[in-house]
Amino acid sequence: MTRQLVALTLTVLMHIVCFAIMTERKYSVKKTVSIYFAFLTVFVCFAMLASRVLFDIHSFYATSLTFLGTMLVSFIIFMVTSADPACKKVFLFLSYSSMFCIFFCSSAMISSVWFKDGFGIAAVYVKIIIRTLLYLPVIWSYIVFLRPAIREVSGSNKKIWHSISLVSVQFLSVFSIFCFIYTMKNDFRAWYSLLFAATVLIYFSVLLISFGMIRYMIKESRMELIEENMKHLQDRLKTAKENEMSAKTVRHDFRHHNQNIATMIQKGETNEALHYIEQYNESLDAARTKEFCSHVTVNAILSSFYIKAQNDGICISIEADTQEGTNISDMDFVAILSNILENAVNGCKECGAHGKINVNIRTVSDKTVIVCSNSCKPGLVIENNMIKHRGIGIESMLTAARKYDGDISYRLENDVLTLCVILKK
Repeated sequence: MTRQLVALTLTVLMHIVCFAIMTERKYSVKKTVSIYFAFLTVFVCFAMLASRVLFDIHSFYATSLTFLGTMLVSFIIFMVTSADPACKKVFLFLSYSSMFCIFFCSSAMISSVWFKDGFGIAAVYVKIIIRTLLYLPVIWSYIVFLRPAIREVSGSNKKIWHSISLVSVQFLSVFSIFCFIYTMKNDFRAWYSLLFAATVLIYFSVLLISFGMIRYMIKESRMELIEENMKHLQDRLKTAKENEMSAKTVRHDFRHHNQNIATMIQKGETNEALHYIEQYNESLDAARTKEFCSHVTVNAILSSFYIKAQNDGICISIEADTQEGTNISDMDFVAILSNILENAVNGCKECGAHGKINVNIRTVSDKTVIVCSNSCKPGLVIENNMIKHRGIGIESMLTAARKYDGDISYRLENDVLTLCVILKK
């Protein structure tokens, strides 16, 4: 019983480490640790109950209940603690479960070379050591090569995620059967080993195809950002052309203004001339392009939505101090700011009255903090500081923010939605 308790504890600890590496944390560190501790307790107690109290440890019922029950508990914990879209979480969990089954059977086959009794004390600990050694290079490879790509891709293309998840379910079913055979028979014949090896090779080939599809989704997401960036650049070009036409008009009228001022001075109408000059300066200030900050891209996005909001009758206030030296790329600024402001404008339109938008962008130490509050329609649901039913725009923001170890949180109070985005430089 002791060796089973140790084996189960070490197994679930490895699960927790892998879950923490694979998931985007939804809750605070303290709350996440508490959930993982509860997971460890439930996992171990359930497995011990099924295999020691309800059924014999080597019976079919004990094996089935333990395997399926602990997998269900693991799935629930993985889904609850991760902030990723559901379709992405399902694929990641299925892939991890398949890898666990592969390592489970591989460690058993390797240890069977030295131990005939696969359930002896020495055999159990050797299998744990082998399984851990198999995990280490895979974890390292995931952190270095796969995790950046996985975190960059959004969950907007659900059709592809569901397709590769369906394939993963099929392979997990096959690997689960291998685990059942080992647990029940503890017998590794030549045909069993060859069949298992062939299945693993096929699975890794399919995984390569799956990650190729993920790279395709990343490229598709980047193209969408490029198109969005082009849209804002076109808006900026349109504004520049309008400003140029205004400047030409001012230059054309400048001669007439000078003539009027000269005539007033010649007549001795000094006060009238000064008043005329004051009105003329005010007209120049009104025609001047609104400049919010020195960062060209950020200023272009803010200016574009400032004009759009005013044209829609929305009261908008913007303050920003973003400098050109920031490490945040223009593409990511487009992904975050344009979606924030577009959602804010749409939120004001949907609330049925002329709303109000307040935007504040500040550089605090090594962080860029973006706070946007706007009127919104009733019925919006916030869950765990995130809009419950979020669309592609928010997914795009989350994808961009993750590159900078960023954090996005929503708060709803008195029909005013406040969004806070923190990006580390």
